[in-house]
Amino acid sequence: MAISLPVLPTRTGDDAATVPTANAPHIDFRIDYQLLRHSGPARFARHALYRMFVGRQGWPLRFHAPESDADVPVKVSPHLYVHLPFCQQICPHCPYTKTLLRDGGAVSRYGAALFREIDTYRKRSAGTPVTSLYFGGGTPTATPELIAATIEQLEPDLAPNAEIGVEVHPADASIEMLERLKALGVNRISLGIETFRPDLLKMLARRYTPEQATAALCAAKTVGFACVDVNLLFGIPGQAITETASEAQRCIELGVDQISAYQLFTFVHTPFGKKVRHGDFATYGDRARLRAQDLLNRTCLAAGLERSSPWNFTRPGIAPYSTVTQEDYIGFGAGAGSKVGGVFWFNTFSVDAYTEQPAPRPALVMETSERFRQAHYVYWRLYRTELDPADYRAQFGSELERDFGGLLRTLQASRTIRRRSDGTYRVTEFGAVWMHRVQQLFSITYIDDLWDRCYQEAWPQEVLLV
Repeated sequence: MAISLPVLPTRTGDDAATVPTANAPHIDFRIDYQLLRHSGPARFARHALYRMFVGRQGWPLRFHAPESDADVPVKVSPHLYVHLPFCQQICPHCPYTKTLLRDGGAVSRYGAALFREIDTYRKRSAGTPVTSLYFGGGTPTATPELIAATIEQLEPDLAPNAEIGVEVHPADASIEMLERLKALGVNRISLGIETFRPDLLKMLARRYTPEQATAALCAAKTVGFACVDVNLLFGIPGQAITETASEAQRCIELGVDQISAYQLFTFVHTPFGKKVRHGDFATYGDRARLRAQDLLNRTCLAAGLERSSPWNFTRPGIAPYSTVTQEDYIGFGAGAGSKVGGVFWFNTFSVDAYTEQPAPRPALVMETSERFRQAHYVYWRLYRTELDPADYRAQFGSELERDFGGLLRTLQASRTIRRRSDGTYRVTEFGAVWMHRVQQLFSITYIDDLWDRCYQEAWPQEVLLV
């Protein structure tokens, strides 16, 4: 049996979730992904792959504080994201910028800083039509007044059929709240249900019952949105491997348009991540995780949903609810990230520092090469499960097969992707499983390293990602 290190053998008496099938061996291995992705072998693998597909230049990836106004990106995009960090309760697994909602004064100060940043952007965007606007957090529905004011501020720039999406906490999802959102122009929502088990909801510090979660989903379907997405988590300690698939089936029967099912990742700066580091917390064994993932995949596909990313399954004809698969996007608010062309930047992760800054300014910026941009494009297109050579040609004026022919041949030979009759490439179900692993190696690792540093220091001078 080939085993990736470091691993921890399953302890006696662990939940049955660690045994994928009745006939399987009674030993599974708990791979500590949080430790593994920061290990020497993982760093070596990242460097080797980077050199293979990008080259020698630009390693390690370097974010730096802007030294002057010339370093501040002046970019525009039709895709906008707004971060609202306030929460009624802090969830121990959540890695995003957040703060407890204590008083209206903090909300007002944050809103003033947010609107300054948006106003600064609008002055340079020259009326660029906004085709997608997404609100995340935090808990956006904890401060609906900020949602309303932001939409009002951006209303002159909104395209007629713009996607406007909001993450909705199930405890806030009353008919009245949902109708208020719809009246503002919101046409897509994502319900962060996570699980329907009361004890697991308590572990995750979610302030609602399974009955309230079900009522929230029913209310969303009653009010009517172009897309109703439900977030589910698998790999929660104590969760049986069949549970997430069963919960997905329950949501599908209630009419949900999209299932977004994520593995419970642990990040070093979160309470759960600190427990992992101290050996007090462990999620699924690796074989159990793969089995849970397989059951979930089969359930969604059998119900007629189509895979729209490694994590998402969407009803045919519905545009997926997603904030992370746009090639270019602009983020507003504390901790918000942006990417346009080959430039990435982040705002400060400190809510206080964000509200106190005299003028909007990113905390960190990273410039990348054209080759990096091409590789990044291929990665995220594969994440979206489809890669179109014609679109690549339109983006870069180059041929996909010439630039990444070796990669494409390897992925086809390994059954990770297949080429369709129209010349496009599609990620297979086998490939989607491996996209999870690649995401662990790259995206999750870099998020972990970058965000951990940004939580420690509001205005870091430099962050290196290796």
